[in-house]
Amino acid sequence: MLTSISPLGERARGNRWAVTVVWLGLGALAGGAALGAGLGALGRASVAVADSEVRLILLAVACGAAAAWDLSGRRFAGRRQVNEDWLVAYRSWVYGAGFGLQLGAAVATVVNTALVPVFMLAALLTADVTSGLLIGGAFGATRGMSLAMGRRVRTPEDLRNLHRRLDQNAERIRHAGAGVAAALGGAAAAGLLTL
Repeated sequence: MLTSISPLGERARGNRWAVTVVWLGLGALAGGAALGAGLGALGRASVAVADSEVRLILLAVACGAAAAWDLSGRRFAGRRQVNEDWLVAYRSWVYGAGFGLQLGAAVATVVNTALVPVFMLAALLTADVTSGLLIGGAFGATRGMSLAMGRRVRTPEDLRNLHRRLDQNAERIRHAGAGVAAALGGAAAAGLLTL
């Protein structure tokens, strides 16, 4: 999708890239926020009985496992992507918002990092709708911003260069994700000291 919704692709469809990306960002924010709020509500009904210390330990362990998973180079099964037929069937704001909603909802598209289940667990463990909404919203907004990487794609050669850079940096990006998971785990462990 990153390469389908680029200035080059949007211009070919007679659309403005910035408009599509704004709608995609709003959709991603809404999708993540809705999932996070739902998980927070589910957590309130299920894990709220667990002590805060237990929830922080669970989060720290999950973050450590996520970091190890991402460093191992292993992948999650499944290759579902958003439906690219939407690009020619609907207006740009419709497919932008729809793709964004799927991105923000995390598991509706390809899960390529263990940070996805960590975000979901974190929202659940808050046992609070508002906190889950904030965590989910931040997650969705971050996923939505990924399209900014294609902002300079104006020619087919630019698109090939983007693909090349993504391929060249795949391991570095995976390690950065593992670092984020480790940092979140460290923050959860540090939170234990304040209880």
